[in-house]
Amino acid sequence: MSALFGAVSIAVLSYLGFDAIATFAEEITAGSRQVARAVLFCLGLAGVLFIAQTYLVALLQPTSSAELAAEPAKQGSAFYDAVDASVGTWLHDLVAASKAIGAAFAALAGQAAAGRLLFAMGRDRRLPRALSRTDSGVPRVALLCAALITMVAGVWAARRDDGLDQLVSVVDIGALTAFTLLHASVVGWFALRRRGGAVSWWRHVLVPVLGAVITIAVIVEASRDAQVVGAV
Repeated sequence: MSALFGAVSIAVLSYLGFDAIATFAEEITAGSRQVARAVLFCLGLAGVLFIAQTYLVALLQPTSSAELAAEPAKQGSAFYDAVDASVGTWLHDLVAASKAIGAAFAALAGQAAAGRLLFAMGRDRRLPRALSRTDSGVPRVALLCAALITMVAGVWAARRDDGLDQLVSVVDIGALTAFTLLHASVVGWFALRRRGGAVSWWRHVLVPVLGAVITIAVIVEASRDAQVVGAV
């Protein structure tokens, strides 16, 4: 069971980012429903792509899962080894280049979303008011603060032998902790306070409770460092 939840933690990283759309809700002019639709669309698209890519690589993989488990050193290059053996090195190079470029664009999107979140919390007095300062409509202080946190985390990870694994785990736990609180807020807002009209026991109670149980189980199986960060 521990191995299963460990794999879930890795899978979580493949889906993170869709929720960043919600941080730009105030910029939408077509109505709040468009935000929800965009979030669900991106989540569904990411799920389809993730499953399709995993399935195709599993078909092309020349090394069995047992061999990969016995030789962890091969796990990092398993995808590229499958591509080299079944398609060619040209696709290997193309995938590597797209991965590098895609990471840069993903970082820009994440930076913008984090800055927007810090800005909103500063404006609502949940964080220091200075974070709500803007320059030509851009939350400059919040963006710089998000960039500083990112740099510190990057340096911390780079100085550790297992830095990438720890960083992935910390990011996952931070997201899972936020999702757990989101599940709790759905129950509190719709079921307990009854602010959304008639209560749906399926949507407002059962689904969020099940989601919270799963996210908490993954958090419990995470590393100690990641748990500390999630608690903070």
